[in-house]
Formats: sequence, C-alpha cells, structure tokens
Amino acid sequence: MNTVDLARRKEAMHALNPFAPGAGRQPKELVGREQELEIMDRIIARTKAGYSDRGLVYSGLRGVGKTVLLLRMKDMAAGQGLITVRMEATGNETHDYELLFDGISKAILRERRGTLRQKMLDSLKTSIGLGNEDKGISSDSLRLEMMVEELCRELKKEGSGLFLFIDEFQVMSSDLMGTIIGLQHSMGQEDLPFYVIAAGLPNLPGVLTKSRSYAERLFQYKRIGRLPEDETRECFEKTIGKINVRFDDDALNRLIELSKGYPYFIQAYGSAAFDESESSPIPLSAVIKGEPIAQASLDSGLYESRWQRARPLEREYMRAMASLEKSVCSSAEIAERLGRPPADVVRVRKGIIDSGLAYSPERGLLAFTVPGMGDFIRRAAPSEEQTYDDRA
Repeated sequence: MNTVDLARRKEAMHALNPFAPGAGRQPKELVGREQELEIMDRIIARTKAGYSDRGLVYSGLRGVGKTVLLLRMKDMAAGQGLITVRMEATGNETHDYELLFDGISKAILRERRGTLRQKMLDSLKTSIGLGNEDKGISSDSLRLEMMVEELCRELKKEGSGLFLFIDEFQVMSSDLMGTIIGLQHSMGQEDLPFYVIAAGLPNLPGVLTKSRSYAERLFQYKRIGRLPEDETRECFEKTIGKINVRFDDDALNRLIELSKGYPYFIQAYGSAAFDESESSPIPLSAVIKGEPIAQASLDSGLYESRWQRARPLEREYMRAMASLEKSVCSSAEIAERLGRPPADVVRVRKGIIDSGLAYSPERGLLAFTVPGMGDFIRRAAPSEEQTYDDRA
C-alpha cells in the first residue's frame, strides 16, 4: 500500500473516532452506571402507574460523568412521554428562575399530545394569570410553586409527571434551592408526580440539608465515583468495538493506567490514541503519541479554566495544597506550608470552596474537586498573575 493509500485509510479511520472528549458530551457507551439507570427506570414506571417517589441526588468530583448521567436519564424520561426540564444552576437567582420558567414553557410546547398540551397551557393561564399582567403573580417562588402544582395535577390524570433535572445544584441560591426542595416535599405529600433529579459536587448533600433540614428524607442520595479497572477496560473495549476496532493488550493497559477510571479522562486519552493510530489493533505506540495531546486537552479544558477562576491569594493557597501531594489535606498543614496561622487564611479557604475549586470531605480537611488538579499545578506551574475570570 503506497503513502497516499495509507493516508486515506488513516483519514477514513479517524473520521469514525467513537470517543467524545469534552464536558457533558454523550459517550457511545455508558459503562458502570447500570444501577443508576435502573433506579431511573423504576421511577418512570411508578410515575406512569400513578405512584410518586423520592427525587435523586448525585454527587461526585468533576469528570466522573454526572452531567452525562443526567442527560441520559432525561432522555429516558422524555422517551416515555414524561415532561422534562433541564437546567444548569448559575448562582444568579433571577437568571435561574428565568431558566426554570423558560424550560417549563418549552417542555409544555414540546408535548405532542395536543389535548394534554392545551390542558397544561389552560391550567397555567387560569391559576397564575399568564398573559394578564394585572392579575399575574409577582413572586417568582409563588409563581413556580403554583405552576408545578397545577401541572402535576394535570399530568397525574394522564399517567405522566414533571421531572426537573438540575446540574451544579450546589451553586444555586439558598432561597431558590429551598423553594425547589419545598416543592419536592409538598408534591410528595400530595402524591403528585414531581421529581428533582440533581447533580453536583461532593458537598451537595450537606448544602441541601443546610438549606432545608428535611431534605435528607426527600431524596435518594448516590455518590458517583471513578470506574473500577474492569469497567474502565470494558468502556474502552465497547467504545471502539462498535466499529470493529480494538486496542492491543499493552495499549489497553496503558490507557487504563492513564485514565484512572475517570470517564472524562477515558474519552480524552481514548480519542487521542485513536487519532494517532493507523490500523487495528491500535498499538501502544499510538497511545504514547497521543498522551501529550490528551494531556494538553485536559489542561485547557479542565484545569486552566479552574485556575483562572481563582483569585491570586486563592492560587497561592491551591499551590500550597498541591505541594503537599495528598488527595486530602488538613487546613492546618496548608496554613503551615504558607507560613501563616490557620485563622489568617479562613477567608481564602472559604473562597476556594465557594468557587467549587475544593470541598471539605470532613471538618478541617480539604480536597480539590477536579481529579489531578494538584498534579497539574505541580507539573504546569501556572502563573499566579494570570487574568482572573469569575466566569471560568
């Protein structure tokens, strides 16, 4: 085979790259989340049968596939004809209310059953005075409560339900979060089909119970972590097996080692290795060639934006955390590394937590929310003078 033919073959193969690196992109294979999907299946079945259930809360580090899981669950519910609304909390209460109202309106308009769609529209206009500003309800929280209640009463008659999927729930304002938790509580008491399916960082369960103490009884709480080695292997194999390609054993073992079981890393390293290959089975040499490409992709897409999100003093604090080379650090030893009393850096520590850059697994302890963040800081030595970007 001449050089031109080899190039064409390689180009044709790369066009079929089945990996999907990037935040929230749907992978070809969702391995290791069967239990979570079964729970969602059960809630859908109960809803269609006229029964209510608790909501779901998933928490975990960044890069473990929480957003992908929410999207898959949303597709499952929508595929069964249920009403679904999805939003990513921003922390701006006004904007988040707008996202909710807009999402609910669009969900109603997407309903294909014309009779049900009209009933839902009529119930909203009647109970809330939509389209009549003089009679409209001015309180966003009351408006949301009435919208959800009226919709759910109508949906229950049809064996349907309203599912609210919320990503980054931990950043939502306390008042709006409390309103949504209260809705899950009151709709459950009324046996109405309303479900909050939410995801966020490891501190999310604590944030919810701080907002409303009874939140611990309203949801099934599930911790999402990295995949074990056998499921990581299965994910790589199934993803490329769909197009009749495989990795040789050495290549696959190296990919498992590099990805550490994190779905975000699996997609990044798998994609880079695939693009560096010329044939099947994909050899170790292709994985090695792809490593710096995947690492650069992770740096730009996962780490650098988080570093830019931190203020100068927070970057200094994060650098001290990274220098300890521990997965979990105590606040005291971080302060000692900075050469300052712990009380002097309490605000900095709080700022890092509030920005979603770190979380406290236990009192007095701190860990990064992004896997490998400490390695990135030690390896790339990012500048503390980088432009601060609170939108990162």
